[in-house]
Amino acid sequence: MLEVKNLGFSRGRNVLFEALNFSVVSNSAMRVTGSNGSGKTTLLRLLAGLSRPDQGMVYWGGESVIKNYSDFVKSINFIGHDDGLKKQLTAAENLRLMLPLLGVSPSNQEVDSALDAAGLEYVKNRPVMHMSAGQKRRVTLTRLDFMSHRALWILDEPFTSLDVAAISSLVEKLKNHIESGGLLVFTTHQSFDVIPQATSLVLD
Repeated sequence: MLEVKNLGFSRGRNVLFEALNFSVVSNSAMRVTGSNGSGKTTLLRLLAGLSRPDQGMVYWGGESVIKNYSDFVKSINFIGHDDGLKKQLTAAENLRLMLPLLGVSPSNQEVDSALDAAGLEYVKNRPVMHMSAGQKRRVTLTRLDFMSHRALWILDEPFTSLDVAAISSLVEKLKNHIESGGLLVFTTHQSFDVIPQATSLVLD
């Protein structure tokens, strides 16, 4: 279980949020929404242990994320705004470089098959610098296919730059993760409920 107690964060004199309390359990999801600058990305970074709160604490399995980060990091899959891709490498090369750092070493065929399933079969061997924003996003999100061993997925605006078909495919992956016992926290600007069963947290 992911648990947040009395969480607060300020940027200078600007209080983004304070006294946040919530929990996310297995087989569930939380949707974080709010206007630009409301602290959505900051909250996700706090949940992932990438930043420290001004007050309060984030707990995973009853243990402080900060104090037990070396164990916690093995349970999370964080994807932020930045695609994290090396622009001079191809999509396939990026995944073959990235995935072993996340604890998995798929075969070249498995990587190619995942990219094909993401609709990238014709561009997977093209340097990422020559891809569209939507194609880059799909490359980054393809790593979700190999992250079933990480229970907590924290995704910042995962639907950005995706077309209808890609959104549908991603929604299916996220639902499968939840139904398999996973936890999901994500931000979105989508006006419709892409994950209807998700609870909502509004930051304003």
